[in-house]
Amino acid sequence: MKIIVVSPVPTDPVDAGNRARIATLTQELARAGHDVHFACIPLEALDEDAMRARFGDDRMHWLPAPPQPGVTDRMANTLRRAGRALKLDAAYRWPLDAWYDEACTAALRQLQAAHRFDAVFVEYVFLSKAFEAFGPEVLRVLDTHDRFGLRHRHYLDAGMKPQWFSTTLAEEERGFRRADYVLAIQPTEARDFAARLAGAPARVLQVGHLIEIGEPVTPADRPAAVFVGSSNPLNARGARYFIERVLPRVRQQRPNAELLLAGGVCDAIADAPGVVKLGFVPDLRDAFAAAGVFVNPVLAGTGVNIKLLDAMAAGMAIVSTTSGARGLDAHGGSAFLVVGDDDAAGFAREVLRLLDDAEERERLAQRARDAALAWNVAQLQALQTTLAVKEPQRTTAGDSARLPVSA
Repeated sequence: MKIIVVSPVPTDPVDAGNRARIATLTQELARAGHDVHFACIPLEALDEDAMRARFGDDRMHWLPAPPQPGVTDRMANTLRRAGRALKLDAAYRWPLDAWYDEACTAALRQLQAAHRFDAVFVEYVFLSKAFEAFGPEVLRVLDTHDRFGLRHRHYLDAGMKPQWFSTTLAEEERGFRRADYVLAIQPTEARDFAARLAGAPARVLQVGHLIEIGEPVTPADRPAAVFVGSSNPLNARGARYFIERVLPRVRQQRPNAELLLAGGVCDAIADAPGVVKLGFVPDLRDAFAAAGVFVNPVLAGTGVNIKLLDAMAAGMAIVSTTSGARGLDAHGGSAFLVVGDDDAAGFAREVLRLLDDAEERERLAQRARDAALAWNVAQLQALQTTLAVKEPQRTTAGDSARLPVSA
């Protein structure tokens, strides 16, 4: 099939979980023999040369960037900030298409006229209006990444400032209905989306993060744990929690114990005793191999923790908080150890146990890798299911294919 992926997030550099998700998704589509084009809205810093190398000059397309905010937009944002100061729920919500620029529709129609794509993947529900650029003969696939219906409440409940996009449940579902297939990144979200779309034509499938499976690493035999993450507030908060509440307990027993930080999270964390900042590491396996244990101390979040999956695939012994294990709950206690979000003493105890017991580290690492391999097989099968229907039957050009709903 000839496929175009429409995304507000670039693939390169691969320095954040959502970028890794999009990079591996497009990579697996290409490996399956599909002709993959990438249409990017340049909203973030990116490596254009790397992206052209990834997709090819003739398959890399740039969509119009949104215009700069005008007077009306600035006034609306001022009112929104005032509403947030008053803790008004509506001040955190956006209409579904508020971030979409109609100029993208025109550009995508031109691309469709030139290339005649068989399928379009759209990244994120707030970009779902892009489906309108394609006729009924094109298979529409929405890659959700996350839940955005009332997403701000998750942050507020965790005592944090809401980040990025949030909308109402009804608006999110309107975006889902624009697609033939809605891809959820983890089982809980797949079940939730399917229940909310009961009776609708859109079909929900779980296609989680596709892991790049290589040889397992050989972890270092040193009293060090490693945490990998971008600079987003959830990762920074988790790292601070570990540094302030868990690491001191570990160092009471092992004074030479260290926490290695890799990725953009290094920029969000102050220097502290026992903390070693590795910065951006092009190959995560190098970061994993520098430590004996991988820790995942995040205290909130939605979607699935991609770095946890990467650590599992690399064959690491892992300790995670309950929130950090979201979407992978079924593997907690077998493929990795799980402690409560507020149990700093328990987290330290499990880290110390693994640092002191090489045989247990090896057993846990093998179970983690086995679980990652099984996960990858399941996600690839679901992705193949998504593309099994090349010419979906639709009753109208504006409606989705009449496909059954499933989780």
